[in-house]
Amino acid sequence: MALRRPPTRVELKADDIVEYEQIMSERQLAAEDAAATKGGGSGGGPNDSAYSGAYSSKTGKTPTSAAKRKANIAERIGAGRAG
Repeated sequence: MALRRPPTRVELKADDIVEYEQIMSERQLAAEDAAATKGGGSGGGPNDSAYSGAYSSKTGKTPTSAAKRKANIAERIGAGRAG
């Protein structure tokens, strides 16, 4: 299938680069402030409350720890029962 028109060209101007750098620096400062406010802990892993909220709102599930998963699996297969 051939194109009927030439591709659209978008020029990158110096003002666009300045604006991009400004936005990126603002984002970086906001991320540093959030990390400083948080207390420098987990780094956004599964135990992070913000991560948990976003995860559960998207999937309807809550993340569990590895130890809890192992206990659940052991319970399902009947490990640890005398018999």
